[in-house]
Amino acid sequence: MRLSFTSLFKKGEDKLLEQILQYYLTLESCYDNLQKYLGEIKAGNGSDETYKLISDLEKKADENHEKLAESIASGSFFSYIRDDFLQLLEKMDYVADYSKDVAKIFKEYNIESPSIQYLFDKTQFTDFTVAIKETLTSFEDVLRSIKKSPPKELLVKVKNVESNEEKADYIKDKVQISIHNNCRDLPVLDVITLRDIVNLLDNVADSAEDSSDIIIQLIAKGYK
Repeated sequence: MRLSFTSLFKKGEDKLLEQILQYYLTLESCYDNLQKYLGEIKAGNGSDETYKLISDLEKKADENHEKLAESIASGSFFSYIRDDFLQLLEKMDYVADYSKDVAKIFKEYNIESPSIQYLFDKTQFTDFTVAIKETLTSFEDVLRSIKKSPPKELLVKVKNVESNEEKADYIKDKVQISIHNNCRDLPVLDVITLRDIVNLLDNVADSAEDSSDIIIQLIAKGYK
């Protein structure tokens, strides 16, 4: 017998699902402000205010994560899919963690101006950050659709997350190749740092894609 995906959820869990969505929006806002910060870095004036906002949002996300996890673990929520939701929260949380890590590198590491300008002007780095945002937005669409879309439609939305992540991954490879092949005149430590930044950003997109994989697990449990 085929069950609807929404049959997995009991009455009263709608509020918790909304809290999970709001939690994700905080994570996404952390990345949005990282994009703003990167624009400031490119212009040569990364502001302490934007950096602090990223840090504050990451801290807020951690606090929300802890509260949600406690609610799910200790309450009578989500029945036999409880572990899936705890895993979902864990995967989602990396969006803010890695966003803060990237901001911290730009804030605290002494990356020389020519290296920064090379990254922004001579590679597809900005396109890469946009592709990551598209991946995050597509997963937001998945979360917004959990209660209202049938499984087939939800799977299409999950596939969109995967497609956007693959696009980001493709651009990431282009950026890394450019850094490796064309940065001979830049300080070696800067080159290593730029590669680290790109890899950390890639983890942001991976987090959204990994989260969408858990949604597939949830969909699968909606069938018998």
